[in-house]
Amino acid sequence: MLTAADSALRRARAFHERGALLDAEKGYRKILESDPDHAEALHLLGVLHFQHGRMEQADAAMRRSIERSPSALALANHASVLISLGRTDEALTRLDAALALNPSHLRALLWRAGVLADLGRHAEAVTAYDRLLELAPTLVEALWRRAAALGVLKRHTEALASCDRALAVDNRSFEAHRQRAQLLREMGRLEEALEHYAHALAIRPDNAEMLLMQGLTLADSGRLDAALASLNEAIAGRPDFVDALYNSAVMLERLGRYEDALARCTRAIALDARHAGALANRGNALYGLGRDAEALASYDAALDIAPRFVEVLCNRARVLTRLRRENEALESCGRAIEINGSYALAWFTRGRVLQRLHRYDEAIASYDRVLAIDPADTLAHFQRGNALRSLMRHDEALAAYDRVLAIDPENIATNFTKAFVYLQTGDFERGWPAYEWRWREDQVGAHKRAFAQPLWLGGESIEGKTILLHAEQGLGDTIQFCRYAKRVKALGARAVVEVQVPLKSLMEGMEGVDAVVGYGDPLPPFDVHCPLLSLPLVFRTDLASIPADVPYLSARPEHVEKWQARLGERTRPRIGIAWSGNPNHLDDHNRSIPLEELLPLLTDEVQWVSIQKVVRDEDLPVLEASPIVHFGDELGSFADTAGLVQCLDCVVTVDTSVGHLAGALGKPLWLMLPYLPDWRWLLERDDNPWYPTARLFRQSRAGEWGDVFERVRLALRSVARADFTALPM
Repeated sequence: MLTAADSALRRARAFHERGALLDAEKGYRKILESDPDHAEALHLLGVLHFQHGRMEQADAAMRRSIERSPSALALANHASVLISLGRTDEALTRLDAALALNPSHLRALLWRAGVLADLGRHAEAVTAYDRLLELAPTLVEALWRRAAALGVLKRHTEALASCDRALAVDNRSFEAHRQRAQLLREMGRLEEALEHYAHALAIRPDNAEMLLMQGLTLADSGRLDAALASLNEAIAGRPDFVDALYNSAVMLERLGRYEDALARCTRAIALDARHAGALANRGNALYGLGRDAEALASYDAALDIAPRFVEVLCNRARVLTRLRRENEALESCGRAIEINGSYALAWFTRGRVLQRLHRYDEAIASYDRVLAIDPADTLAHFQRGNALRSLMRHDEALAAYDRVLAIDPENIATNFTKAFVYLQTGDFERGWPAYEWRWREDQVGAHKRAFAQPLWLGGESIEGKTILLHAEQGLGDTIQFCRYAKRVKALGARAVVEVQVPLKSLMEGMEGVDAVVGYGDPLPPFDVHCPLLSLPLVFRTDLASIPADVPYLSARPEHVEKWQARLGERTRPRIGIAWSGNPNHLDDHNRSIPLEELLPLLTDEVQWVSIQKVVRDEDLPVLEASPIVHFGDELGSFADTAGLVQCLDCVVTVDTSVGHLAGALGKPLWLMLPYLPDWRWLLERDDNPWYPTARLFRQSRAGEWGDVFERVRLALRSVARADFTALPM
């Protein structure tokens, strides 16, 4: 017969089971008022405290219950409380005690296996799950948790089999699909993993964690747009989901959407000011936007939180290099290497910085360290080849490039760079065909034209046809290769030349050109087309057959008259000077010179005339204080510049478009070149077959302009003494 206490406990439990927790708690407390040692009331009150998140009270109630009447269930439930309190060792002791009372207690077996996994004792956890599954072979939770433990042990085949058993019992088990997807992702079977993420999301469509993992897996498979969409969906459901915000910022940065990436990083950092990854990615986005000082500050903030974040140390080195703080960049690489000497990116980045410093032998040694870690690292082989090329060790450079191509025969940058080596060494027979790889390279290939008319590369007659010869790269390239129009015309074709707008008026009236069109203007009808820089391939140009009749461009008389009036009476030789080219050129740091470094050249025995249309901010105050005559915005199109150049006795310049202009006009041209110049200037000669009026002043050591300036200075003395109409070449 039931006692009053038993009846009261039954009523309280009924309330508890219906979710009427307040009534249940009142019932349990009423029982305990009469019998403070009622073990079951204490146990169930502890369970109720646990459900409310009152862990300390749950612990106290369950502990008193077990002291009075230990049971496997109470011990197991107390273990659950202890796990929540982070006291896993005590929890394991409680579970062992529960199983001593009842070796077949399923809940105790399940939780004990879970505690072992939490403690990193995964092999023991698998054994515990196996014991449980002997008793309950269809317990889905035990099966997928067992798979998780096996996954940590890298026993992936067994883990997948465990997931399959779970899904055979319940094909709509969210956790089993999730775990199987995770295992497949770890195994690199990304498409299969995505199938199971999709199954899991079909069961719980708004699960933000699953949307995050799906997004990361899509990113791993290279589907960045789809990855971003999945992460955006996760954020829509959980706007404060920092991991999704951070990883979406990573996707946006990888997609080149730097402003959007910056905004996402800002949101993530607002939620977690010490999120090192978000601060680091903020630095990446700022770097992409060219906001280098801010990028450096963001990297430093990330490193304040995570000083051993080697990837950030490498990215920091990259931005320091762009800020021309190469020694600090090397220090950053050194810190990364000290933390992890096997981190290939740190050695690679170090090599890139050393290249920038012209310390090529050391750069090669760094790339060798990368290749010792990963012999198949194509970027390291490629940059090693570039460093060898910078040392003029061209055969070794070609061998390094061939090692890239042995791994990746279609590597665009490597095939394209081999063309430069061939052309630079005068091997035009191999160089011109290899140069056609440029169309597959990002920078040049972005300007490839798509015409309905066929490409002409000399394979068929064009007599009586109209051919479009179109510019493709820089202004200097167009000036250099427009000379071929006359040869095309000689084949019986009508030659239409499309050029950059600043060159249009200069090219009009050029021999061999029937019509000149500026970029963006409507094109006349034509039958075939050819890019200007493919014409040397068409005509099988070698060193002996370069069409070098200069001048092939001319200045308009009205422009010459304008500048003659503007310059006034000639009292000294007039020398045009240009010291920097396009700042966006990949090799600009090697070929351009700060104006301040040129000041010792500016003897007052000649009149210096700037033919530098765009002056960099750092050069402006130097220019204003110098004796150079500068016209700035008065220089309009290249036809206008040609008029000014025609009024000069000589042009002294770095490798830039005005140098090509002077050469095409047949004016005396002095070129100051880096140790490894652009391919068109060839090697080890002070003349140039493309421009017979050119005299080349080459660096004798990479990165050092002093000897160049000295040779130019000595040459200028002879100019100052000579009649300017007989300027030496």
